[in-house]
Amino acid sequence: MRRLPYALASGVAAITGAYGSRRAAALTKPVPLALLAVEVGRRWHTRAPVDNALLGAAVVCSAAGDRAMLTEEFTPTTPEDQRTRLPLAHPLSTKDSRLALGAALFAGAQLSYCALLWRRGARPRVREVAPRMLALAESAAVIGYHRPRLLSVLGPYGNTLATMSALAASAPTGQPTLRIGGLLFLASDLSILNRRHLMSNPVRRRAVEVWVLASYFTAQALLVGTLAE
Repeated sequence: MRRLPYALASGVAAITGAYGSRRAAALTKPVPLALLAVEVGRRWHTRAPVDNALLGAAVVCSAAGDRAMLTEEFTPTTPEDQRTRLPLAHPLSTKDSRLALGAALFAGAQLSYCALLWRRGARPRVREVAPRMLALAESAAVIGYHRPRLLSVLGPYGNTLATMSALAASAPTGQPTLRIGGLLFLASDLSILNRRHLMSNPVRRRAVEVWVLASYFTAQALLVGTLAE
């Protein structure tokens, strides 16, 4: 994998995503995933067709999820978004709808990773699954209090993420790269919800957004780079 170009592209995308304009973020955020797509295609002929399909699905779903999350991040917050006790049947706001779409797309990516890891011999074990589900319980509590209508989407996504991370930790090959990738993906997503609902200081929020994006791009590189071998 071309590490230097990917590291540079990820660094630029993380900085512009936190401190730049919507246009700058829209131009830079797709680049790291595009580089991963090139990496997947570089050795397409050396892998089984099923592995190629799953890798392609993971990258495509992730790229589409990135786009949904980008539009959600730059969608202005309305007074309705700040209300915590809307009826569950109440229609989602534009901002929440884009977040839900992003979560659904990333669930597709996580399921693709799960299938790839399973094909590599990974199996879920309680000692890996339990602490990851416990960590996600904190973010579920945050969402349950602030945006309960999103639990129907974010809950299942959290389960797929925890499963992927646990499988990455138990894979017989690719350690510790896959384990670190799975943990970073989990940490990045946990930071998104805590940043949004538990932080009000704009300086800290932007600093955490740099971490969210940097850890996410690193996780993708570790997962795709290892599973593409």
